[in-house]
Amino acid sequence: GIFARVAVHRANTQGQVAHHPSHMTSPPTLLYFAFRGRALACRVALFNSLGKDGWKDERVSLPRFKKTPKPPQNPDRVDAEYVTNNLPQLNLPCGTKVSQSHAIARYAARMEPNEAPAHYLPDLYPSDAKGALLVDEAVAVVDQILLLTPKDEDAAVRAKNRDVFQQSGFLRVGMELLEGRLRQSGGPYLLGAQLTIADLYVRAPLCDLFDLKQFEGVDDDFLDQFPRVRACGTAVLEHPLLRAYHEHYKS
Repeated sequence: GIFARVAVHRANTQGQVAHHPSHMTSPPTLLYFAFRGRALACRVALFNSLGKDGWKDERVSLPRFKKTPKPPQNPDRVDAEYVTNNLPQLNLPCGTKVSQSHAIARYAARMEPNEAPAHYLPDLYPSDAKGALLVDEAVAVVDQILLLTPKDEDAAVRAKNRDVFQQSGFLRVGMELLEGRLRQSGGPYLLGAQLTIADLYVRAPLCDLFDLKQFEGVDDDFLDQFPRVRACGTAVLEHPLLRAYHEHYKS
């Protein structure tokens, strides 16, 4: 009857109001450090969906982060200031705190704004299953490269293991796979002309590690062996979405 229709309309209206950033008590807040690191995809995806004013980009200083208590055991971890003792972290208006950059980037990229910003790029995370599969693979490959990088305390041992890592270890395996995927798509991005969060991860942290000389023990010209990966990292910064983003944010 009419009361049911009114109730449905009211519920839908309330849902729309609650979802729209301008009506939130506080916007989604991303916490990370002042550099690109693992957060470029998160930041760009949030900017893509919510514009500049629909979310808060909170840059945490290293001294502040180090001073914050981070107990190794915490039964109330979901309510801790940093739920995994690490960053990035997305604090939602409802009070939920979410970790893991991949999850945050996917969530932000899948948000459908009520009023899309002028720079809005649909399918920053693909809606089709195969595209999403390839994006997830590439993001996981970049993450695995970081996780498997030898970090031995002994400098000589670390140098030896990192040389193996680049010659026959997962650094080479992962880079060869990314290079091949880009060749198959025709580039410049993983899915051809379509920019996705996978390309943002190729840019940062992957290409940044080489360009900023942070990959100690790996040959300076290693990235040059993978021209499509390098070209993808360059093309990301030239994309209209990134140009719009960098009008407001340095990194």
